[in-house]
Amino acid sequence: MNVLLSHVDLMPLLYGFIMFLGLMVMLIKLLKGNWSSLFIDIVVFWLVFSLHGGTLSGGFAAMICALLAGLFFPLLIRKLTTS
Repeated sequence: MNVLLSHVDLMPLLYGFIMFLGLMVMLIKLLKGNWSSLFIDIVVFWLVFSLHGGTLSGGFAAMICALLAGLFFPLLIRKLTTS
C-alpha cells in the first residue's frame, strides 16, 4: 500500500489559488478605482480564454496571463507616457 498517495493531483489546488489571487487583485483594483488596470485584466483574460477555446488549460493560461498583464502593462504605460 502506498502511504504517500502518489495518485493525488495538486493541479486543482494550484488552479484554485491562482483563481483566488486573480479575483482578489481584480477586486482590489475595482475598490481602488484603477479602471485602466482592471480593464486590461478583463480584456486580456477574455482574449486568451477565447483563443484557447474555453478549455480548462486555456482558463488557467488566461488567468495567469491576465494577472501578469494587469501588473506589468500599467507600469509600462506609465513609464512610456512620463518619459
